[in-house]
Amino acid sequence: MNLDLKKFDIFYIIGLVATTIFMILELIFGFIAVNITFLIFFWTMKLLSGFGLILTVANGILWILNRFTEKFSKKDVQVLIIIQVIVPGIFIGYAVYSIISSLPPTIPKTGIQFWFDLLLFLYGIISLMLSLYIIPLIREEFQEAVDTGTIKRIKRGTKKIGRKMKKGYFSWRGKYAKVQIQDQMTLGEVLDIWRNQFAVYLLIPIAIGSLIFTPIAFICIVFWLKIIVFDKGEPKFYERIALLISMIWITTITCLSYAFKLVFFTSIEPFFWTIQVFYLIGIVISTSIFIYQFIKLKGITIKKIKEEIRERREPEDIEETD
Repeated sequence: MNLDLKKFDIFYIIGLVATTIFMILELIFGFIAVNITFLIFFWTMKLLSGFGLILTVANGILWILNRFTEKFSKKDVQVLIIIQVIVPGIFIGYAVYSIISSLPPTIPKTGIQFWFDLLLFLYGIISLMLSLYIIPLIREEFQEAVDTGTIKRIKRGTKKIGRKMKKGYFSWRGKYAKVQIQDQMTLGEVLDIWRNQFAVYLLIPIAIGSLIFTPIAFICIVFWLKIIVFDKGEPKFYERIALLISMIWITTITCLSYAFKLVFFTSIEPFFWTIQVFYLIGIVISTSIFIYQFIKLKGITIKKIKEEIRERREPEDIEETD
């Protein structure tokens, strides 16, 4: 479908004016149930946050490997890999605990627990919005997450071949930490690509979650339609600025609502446990992708596992016959 850019500009301006008028009327008369729409926004943010948690673990392991490359033996690297596989399981357990502890009736947090919870929430939302939306929009990189062009595929393929060659060389030299660094870079990159793609595709739930601020919902939906449905390439400068301002506004309102218990948050507080469910879903999805890519990188297959079990059983069978 071809869009005339001049007509699109007019459509965009009229859309912003109309949705602003609607927002003013909505704030006066209350057409929209705030609790449902704002809850959807938090669901989206928690899903992305859970995804980002596993990415943080992968990047943390990469930092450790880079920092202590020369000091790590093969055994040290294996221990680090085991820890990396166990940690997501701990996060899943914590997410389940968060759901149960958030079920009504809940005991209000006080003292140090209140401030810790507040700072953790604010850090999570601000860092997420900065890394996924605000900074990429400023750098004009946001729409690149859904770019599946030939050049990008070639670059990824070349990078994959380069890392495979480096793994072979470092393995031959006995530098096992550097071998794992190549795998960590691939794991981090894959998780980052998935998270960034989720960020683009989830603009629609964010729009629904921001429905009380209809101009923001309009901006998110139009941006999503242009780069996903119509595939019109690079968004215009004013579209990026509009989305950037929208994300800053959403971040500000979310933080203030949680910190000062504004109506936007108090209206969804009884359903806060459902937000933790999406946090768990984000962790489970990212963990599944992580484990799949990890197994793929290590060349682990069911056939190889069966062969390993068979090889270990053979000496035992010989000893029994003796």
